[in-house]
Amino acid sequence: MGNLLDGTKIELGVCYYPEHWDKSLWRDDLRRMRENGIGVIRVAEFSWNLFEPEEGRFDDSFWDAFLDLAAECGMRVIFCTPTATPPAWMTEKYPEVLNCDIYGHPVRHGMRKHHNMTSPTYLGFVRRVTEHIAQHYSAHPAVIGWQIDNEVNCETASYHAESDHAAFRAYLREKYGTLENLNRAMGTVFWNQTYTSWDEIHLSRYTLANSSNPHMMLEERRFISAAAIRYIGLQAEILKKYRRPEQFITTNGIFGVLDNHRLTREHLDFMTYDSYPNFAFGLDTSKLAPESLRDRETSYNLIRTRSISPRFGIMEQQSGPGGWNTRMIQPAPKPGQLRLWTFQSVAHGADFVSYFRWRTCAFGTEMYWHGLLNYDNRDNRRLAELKRTHADIEKIQKVAGAAYQAKVAVLCDYDNDWDGMEDKWHGPLRGRSMDALFKALQRAHIPFDFVNIDDAGTSAPLGGYDAVFYPHPTIITEARTAQLEAYVQAGGRLVIGCRAGYKDINGQCPMTPMPGLLAKLTGCTVEEFTFLGPADAPESIDWAGTSVPAPVFNDVLCPETPDCTVLGTYVDNYYDGKPGLTAHPFGKGMVYAFGAVFSEAAVRRFVSLFDLGCPEAIELPEAVEIAVRESADGKRYVFLLNYTDQPQTICVQDGKQYVDLLAESVLSGETVMKPYDVLILEAQGD
Repeated sequence: MGNLLDGTKIELGVCYYPEHWDKSLWRDDLRRMRENGIGVIRVAEFSWNLFEPEEGRFDDSFWDAFLDLAAECGMRVIFCTPTATPPAWMTEKYPEVLNCDIYGHPVRHGMRKHHNMTSPTYLGFVRRVTEHIAQHYSAHPAVIGWQIDNEVNCETASYHAESDHAAFRAYLREKYGTLENLNRAMGTVFWNQTYTSWDEIHLSRYTLANSSNPHMMLEERRFISAAAIRYIGLQAEILKKYRRPEQFITTNGIFGVLDNHRLTREHLDFMTYDSYPNFAFGLDTSKLAPESLRDRETSYNLIRTRSISPRFGIMEQQSGPGGWNTRMIQPAPKPGQLRLWTFQSVAHGADFVSYFRWRTCAFGTEMYWHGLLNYDNRDNRRLAELKRTHADIEKIQKVAGAAYQAKVAVLCDYDNDWDGMEDKWHGPLRGRSMDALFKALQRAHIPFDFVNIDDAGTSAPLGGYDAVFYPHPTIITEARTAQLEAYVQAGGRLVIGCRAGYKDINGQCPMTPMPGLLAKLTGCTVEEFTFLGPADAPESIDWAGTSVPAPVFNDVLCPETPDCTVLGTYVDNYYDGKPGLTAHPFGKGMVYAFGAVFSEAAVRRFVSLFDLGCPEAIELPEAVEIAVRESADGKRYVFLLNYTDQPQTICVQDGKQYVDLLAESVLSGETVMKPYDVLILEAQGD
């Protein structure tokens, strides 16, 4: 679609708010942007009043004038629908458009995201303003694409207005058909929650001890996701009626309780991500822990975004210190970090990076969320670093369109994510294991993909991966089990964590031995299980003489087939000597059941077992991240990123040579990377 993210060019952009500045600044702003390498701007996401200052009265003079100037200055524009901030004239006259908290109290005007996405009144206004904007601005030559709304479910993914309750009832009625089916699926016989009328059903409300029906909470999150997708879809369909063929449709994420894969698949040309590597660092003492990867941890969400949309961009890239007047404090990017973070995004597959924002706003809640320029509007070191970054981007244009390469996959699914938000028996386990997998693979220089697995037949194929980890798939289905079986049958290696397979799609626990549908794959069942409480000694598994931590939760495994081999046993607690790790051949492959939460040490042991390693003949310190993108013609581009304030030595091995695309020289042997430095190398030969 057009020339943005079409695989031919890597481009830089910036978020711009002409409504915040006197018109006398516009031309000079656009000129300076162009001089420093910016060719694309995003505008209008919070400007409903400029389109519709009064109910039903539209005024296009402001944006007509700005877009004409943008075209004159050679600037291309991503235009936004303004639906993230309904205007005061609407919320005062039509309070039914407001979201409500769990107690039923309206969320008042004054912030953003104060609307609810199911209000018929609000959806009517959304249709009207989107129709007007799409019809009027799609033809403008400066507009190259559309962003719908802004950061869907960012501030909240909890909706409790009356229209939300009504929409939830309609959603359940359509899905389950009868109250009998609903009551059975939701287990309402427990604590006498049985529904006898559809009108008795509500989204979560205040209860004693903050208790909830876990099955209804899982269904509630599915509903919230579906409602958000319908809300974005409504706007997407209107835009599609009017857009020029080359114009794209996107939104920026990724947030909340939202099936971003389905959203992108059904309504968007691609997804964009908002990248803030220093997010709230000033208040987050966990970033001081030695195990923290700090800004490098943003790669986690870049990998997630790539799983949603292999072709993706960055709509907001941190460019200055950040924060609100009421929350969040972020330090300024240190010299080199703006460039580093830009290439962090590009390394993971982004071919468009847009900085937030051009100039820091002098007023409002986000007056401390600094952009490239400060309040004084003078050139500064961040702008100079942007100019250098753009010059470097121009040197690597051959990387555009190249695909990220990974031989390891970590499986995800929305059902377990959403169920784990409510269920303390597996949600915290999932988070801890995902963190350990990310950090261990990062430190071992093993690029990996997140792969979303579902029942809809849209899961990415697993056949190209040397190893697949699926931590704690508590909810499992026959369709997902079949995908896992096909992967292993063909020779794959699958690692499954504890608390697996004991729930059905509704979150109920069938009366079958754990791990349920996965037992055929694992060749074992769960004899016993327990959390490790504060009074319990730290548990570990003896794995061929190596002590591997087995924290938080333990499944005691029981081999059920002659070919299920015990690889490791517990070394403490009442199940001392019992199996905690098994291996089971299945077809041409192997399935490993690990009876605990994953630690970095456990992941490293699997890495060793599978003989996984750095994809290039380069010796790297832990502090340096590696990413590899490969073009359609087989050219490999290697990104090396130093996240520390210290020099780091890398060493090209085995007589290999790489072309340093930034230095425009041949690189071999030892090289010292400067603090916060980036190397982008083109592999030579085999």
